[in-house]
Amino acid sequence: MKKLGLGLIAVVIAVVSLTKAVAAADLSVRTPPMTVPPFTWTGPYDGAHGGYGWSTSQGLDARGGLGGGQVGYNFHDGNFVIGVEGDISGSDISQTVNGAVLDVPFTLSFKNDALASWRVRAGVAYNNLLFYGTGGGAWGHDKVSVNVGGTNLSGNVWHAGWSAGGGVEWAFAPNWSGKIEYLHYGLGSAQFFDTLPSGHIDIDSVKLGGVLAGSTGGWPITPGRPWPLAAARLA
Repeated sequence: MKKLGLGLIAVVIAVVSLTKAVAAADLSVRTPPMTVPPFTWTGPYDGAHGGYGWSTSQGLDARGGLGGGQVGYNFHDGNFVIGVEGDISGSDISQTVNGAVLDVPFTLSFKNDALASWRVRAGVAYNNLLFYGTGGGAWGHDKVSVNVGGTNLSGNVWHAGWSAGGGVEWAFAPNWSGKIEYLHYGLGSAQFFDTLPSGHIDIDSVKLGGVLAGSTGGWPITPGRPWPLAAARLA
């Protein structure tokens, strides 16, 4: 009986030891907790925008809407972001003046129908918020028409110049962001009708835009641009 009792005790000890060993081995191969790579603004993007523009240059009081698209690329290092962006807009920034000279009626119309720029963007990022300034080259297309006593005369020119402004961009969902931007276009003088200089034309604009990160379909998730709010939930 003593031998049988000692045998049972040995079996129990062996079973308990084996169970502990299996449990320890199971713990050693468990999948590590999921980690989310840090948010980054690095990569290509494209998007669309709409807004409002105005000009008071050369005695004008021209106003109207605009809309178009933009493409660009960002580099994100620490809290700093630098990149390039090009945009183009169709616009209807216009003014029409009616009057008379020596009792002869006239109508004078001005219209800016296109704006474009190619700029550097640089700013400071706070996770999914980006505050930036921007500046570079600019182009604009203007039309002028005059009707004096029933005689019509019209012309159109492209202006070249510079652009500068700033804005705030917010990444609100995976691969998507929205922005608000102020941009000034300082356009140089051009010749209407080959003889009449336009003088410098300054146009101010405010734009609201939507941006898709990754011009070929979005940022990869790993490594890439996970939604910061999702990262916060997993932290």
